[in-house]
Amino acid sequence: MFNGSIITKSSSIIKFLKESKFTLYFTKPQIHIIALIIYAMIKKGFSGKVTDVSDSMPFRHRTNIGRFLSKSPWNEDYVERALRNLVLKKIWGISRTTGEPIYVAIDDTISERTVPSSKALKPIEKCSFHKSHLKNKTVYGHQLVTVMLICDDVVMPYSISIYDKKIKSKIEMAIELITSLPSPVNKGYVLCDIWYSCKKVFKAAEKSHFTYVGGFRTNRVIYPEKYKKLGIKLNHFGKTLTKEDVDLVKVGNSEYYIYSYKGRLNDLKEALIVLSWPKEALFKEGCLRAFVSPDDCNMSIIELLNHYRHRWPIGVPRQGCFNPAGERPVKGKSQTFAA
Repeated sequence: MFNGSIITKSSSIIKFLKESKFTLYFTKPQIHIIALIIYAMIKKGFSGKVTDVSDSMPFRHRTNIGRFLSKSPWNEDYVERALRNLVLKKIWGISRTTGEPIYVAIDDTISERTVPSSKALKPIEKCSFHKSHLKNKTVYGHQLVTVMLICDDVVMPYSISIYDKKIKSKIEMAIELITSLPSPVNKGYVLCDIWYSCKKVFKAAEKSHFTYVGGFRTNRVIYPEKYKKLGIKLNHFGKTLTKEDVDLVKVGNSEYYIYSYKGRLNDLKEALIVLSWPKEALFKEGCLRAFVSPDDCNMSIIELLNHYRHRWPIGVPRQGCFNPAGERPVKGKSQTFAA
């Protein structure tokens, strides 16, 4: 049974709301209800449904909670700005204290919903059909662009925004989020999957004093010596390689065959590209993965892969293929080459 009396002026939730300066904007009754909702989410484990909250608040009906969230005079910009400032203060403070780099992990995901009837008068706002790469089919729901800030062992959500293609593209959203960040205290890295690795995002990261490290489409063109004039797609180039051309490396607890390319791309004058296959699936169809970073940062191959693995809190593993995001970096364990 939910006990509302535990939410007191000295509770950690109220202290958090005060630290976030919500008390300057919301009334005391609003603050109290917000604190109750947060407590209910923590108590049960929130999965995105109002019923998760109402189940732990039996004296409040689900529709009352929904009405409070939708009809109260919310200022979304204020709330988001307050939370972002809190996250920035925390992550930048950790980096300043520990000397560890700051990672900005960007990804998108789909919150799937039930497809509405053709006769529905009020379908869910901003829902549409999106390609789900996890399910490999088109699904109905909200697509969210999310940003996590990571430093040392701390991971905090910086932004969760609904993607509406009528307003701006996911690339534009990523650029806006990157440029909203202050310069990193020490080193900083923007980590993205293949969908964000393009010239505009490369430039946004550089302008904000972050190094870009991301997945790379295997149909992108590179210009190695033998194909300097016309170039060759990465997946086609991979088929020209033999086992003598690749190195076996250990990243985390797994081993991969890799090949590195340094040179020109259509998006960059100089880039470091790493082609990778799992040890047990060398040259196997569909298991090639590629990663990119501007070459002016003088990053080694192992450094690139180890940085990319910090995407683990936000990335979704692809079964059977190289997935450094699925392996959390282990401090104190060096990454090694094996010829």
